[in-house]
Amino acid sequence: MRFVITIVVVFCFCFFLWYRKKAKKEKCSDGMKEVSIIVPEEKYHVVECLYEEDKPAIIVLNSNLRDFKEKDVFGWTCSLTIYYKDLAQNGMPTHEESDIVLDYVEKLDSAIKGDPDHPNALFVARETCDGQINVFWQLNEPEPVHQYLQSIIEENSYPREMEYRIEYDAEWKSVEWFLQDFSKTKVERDEKKD
Repeated sequence: MRFVITIVVVFCFCFFLWYRKKAKKEKCSDGMKEVSIIVPEEKYHVVECLYEEDKPAIIVLNSNLRDFKEKDVFGWTCSLTIYYKDLAQNGMPTHEESDIVLDYVEKLDSAIKGDPDHPNALFVARETCDGQINVFWQLNEPEPVHQYLQSIIEENSYPREMEYRIEYDAEWKSVEWFLQDFSKTKVERDEKKD
């Protein structure tokens, strides 16, 4: 399993480096400028829904990002998947398992964001379904996050099997589902996020 995770991480990182060079060249040709933005305070919204009509999902999302305009400043999506060990029914974790993994996710969240006054990442959402938790952030600078997560994998210092992916996504297409106004729609997930 770790061999597969390593291959996925290495492939994604190689693509990331290639695209980052391309993006930097485009930025340099236009000239770099300092951007001042107001990062919205996190406001959590809990959504319960079903995958494939029989698998429950619980999603915690940051609803204050719905109207965030400076998406290109945080133009990299980091998606992290952690696989639960102890499951109750319907692929949901036991309370003890949930506590272990959520404590770890909080630690990762703090490290990935970095400086609270000048965060490198914005928490978008986390979804628990089908034996795993998927967590999504939008990043300003992807290199420190990649180095941090890669060091965790190399040191084998994680409580459960995990994998991550970092991809350029200045329009936030990969997380747009989480940014909809759930108070106005019936919530159903047609497909599972990878």
